[in-house]
Amino acid sequence: MQKNYIGSDIGTSSVKTVIYDKNFKQIDKILQKYSLISNQKNQAELDPDEVYNSVIQSLQTAIKKCNNSNFKVEFISFSSALHSMIIVDENNQPLTKCLTWADTRAKDISGDFKAFYKNNRVYSRTGCPYHSIYLPAKILWFKQNDIDIFSQAEKFISIKEYVIYRLTGKYSIDYSIASGTGLLNINNKEWDNKLLNYLGIDKSQLSRLVDSYKTYKIKNTELLKGIPLVVGGGDGPLANLGERALAENQFAATLGTSGAIRVFSDKPVIDADKQSIWCYLLDKNTYLPGGAINNGGIVLEWLKKNFFESTDDYYELIDQYINEVPTGSKDLFFLPFLTGERSPNWNPNARGIIFGLDYNHSKKELIKAAIEGISYRMRTIKEALEANSSTCNEIILNGGATQSKPWMQLLADVFNARVIVHENEEAAALGAAMIGAVALGIYDDYNSIEFNHEKRIILEPDKKSAKKYNQLYKFHKELYDRNKILFKK
Repeated sequence: MQKNYIGSDIGTSSVKTVIYDKNFKQIDKILQKYSLISNQKNQAELDPDEVYNSVIQSLQTAIKKCNNSNFKVEFISFSSALHSMIIVDENNQPLTKCLTWADTRAKDISGDFKAFYKNNRVYSRTGCPYHSIYLPAKILWFKQNDIDIFSQAEKFISIKEYVIYRLTGKYSIDYSIASGTGLLNINNKEWDNKLLNYLGIDKSQLSRLVDSYKTYKIKNTELLKGIPLVVGGGDGPLANLGERALAENQFAATLGTSGAIRVFSDKPVIDADKQSIWCYLLDKNTYLPGGAINNGGIVLEWLKKNFFESTDDYYELIDQYINEVPTGSKDLFFLPFLTGERSPNWNPNARGIIFGLDYNHSKKELIKAAIEGISYRMRTIKEALEANSSTCNEIILNGGATQSKPWMQLLADVFNARVIVHENEEAAALGAAMIGAVALGIYDDYNSIEFNHEKRIILEPDKKSAKKYNQLYKFHKELYDRNKILFKK
């Protein structure tokens, strides 16, 4: 009987459950979508039960496929988006929807929290800059704006904790997801007492901390009963693992709805002066400094919605426009801050700017200027990481942008670095499967896992374009800097 592994990645818009053979070759993938709730300004929520049901449906489908092929499922291992929060009551029922990373209501919290954050060196302990994406701000928002829910809070949990609780009856959180909450001291691997005291919550209101390799038996859902469930980690750290970007100078980038660049480290990496990067964990002993942008493919979706009547061939047109429009989009610049800014400046007030628009520009130039603007923001993260870790001449790319070869070439030119794309499309699910194989004792550690990553694309920077983009990038940064004061107003 063939042995198989299942990695399941719980995202913001869907769950992707992937079946792998013992050599980590993808056998099948099940995609189950769900709806993001955004009926009010700054709201970006999920229905916890809809997500849970989607996860179960995808897992059951995967198990049935394995059973029909006479495959033995060794384990199920989870990946999940970071920064989500659900408040549950004493009966383990959700009092709120699941606030996602894109929910920005907490940017308007009042009081002296920002000063507390700075004066108590919270960033140096948690690796998380001051920002509304993290749980301290979200918890404080409920304390200030919905005291009824806050006072009933038995626990503050992530979407993965909710799913695992319903499958096992256990509340536990891996160090990877915990490091993305902003509540974990990444130095001593404990919840940060000083921060909890300020927020007015107790450790008992947070889940038990466990390593990514912690394994439970599934108790609920008949088809899944008895299968080992590995807690796994966060999608960003696991994507780096799945891409096998294991060395300290191997950067892995994800560019889809949002974007990020990350690199592994054996010690915490903190930018104490600028706080330009975050530092999360893969497991208890592996750190992951990196940075993220809010505005990736979401900018292209906005352009599609507002400027294109017919959208059937939209993404083919994007490739066409990138090729047709000259480097620099005829001096048109697009600062793509439609949903504020995360790394490297953590400015929630930043907003989009189209600069240099004249009568001769068309939607072709607007599209390419947006692509260039997104790519410039990714370069700011690369530079912030290089300033605090190692120089990088090669980036492993995954995410939706890998469907566009012209955009990948543009990224190579903007980065002035080689861009590599692997055949595997679900790096986070693969990383979860790798963690599961270690948890079950199939491998001693993830460094001992060997499999061939087939390279689908290798793109070298074009020297002429890279030189031109270097000059344009400087102007892009100047344009941002000169508008900082206006963003505040």
